[in-house]
Amino acid sequence: MQLSLNSNFSSTLKTTAWALPVAIALPILVHLAPPYNGFPMGAYLLPMFYMPIVALIAYRLPVALLLAILAPPLNFLISGNPHWGLMAMLTLELVIFTLLAYVFLLQRIIKWIAAPLAFLGAKTISSALLIFIPLIEANPVQFFSTSLYNATIGILILLAINIVCLKYLPNQEIRDKV
Repeated sequence: MQLSLNSNFSSTLKTTAWALPVAIALPILVHLAPPYNGFPMGAYLLPMFYMPIVALIAYRLPVALLLAILAPPLNFLISGNPHWGLMAMLTLELVIFTLLAYVFLLQRIIKWIAAPLAFLGAKTISSALLIFIPLIEANPVQFFSTSLYNATIGILILLAINIVCLKYLPNQEIRDKV
């Protein structure tokens, strides 16, 4: 039994080690594009959310959670984007997104739209938390509505990634539980 746990832990670390640079590079590449309407392109395209959903479908929850926890701070250390408060908010959103997506992927009917639903849920929870923990100076309702408006294209990209990954990268864990 212990050999299996060590092997699983080792596999998780190896998978995270190759996926993490991709999870960091995608947002950096997107942020090279000039801002649109005063917002960085990442706010529109949501590149930070791509690798956690791919890892969740193709691998396991621990890999996706490690990416969600590590990618925003490492991205900040490398590129300086986003600022500290927004980085903390994004990390929280990514963790919530990953956990919600995992739950939604286990549901036969909604697994095909798990990523967009998880993003909406994560954004709702993070916006509500702004009432109690103001990580950024923003009105929670305005933050929520502006974020959703800006992220429309990114949500559609997440939907496409969700569908393509489920179709072509079947995960044994998700198939066994559905």
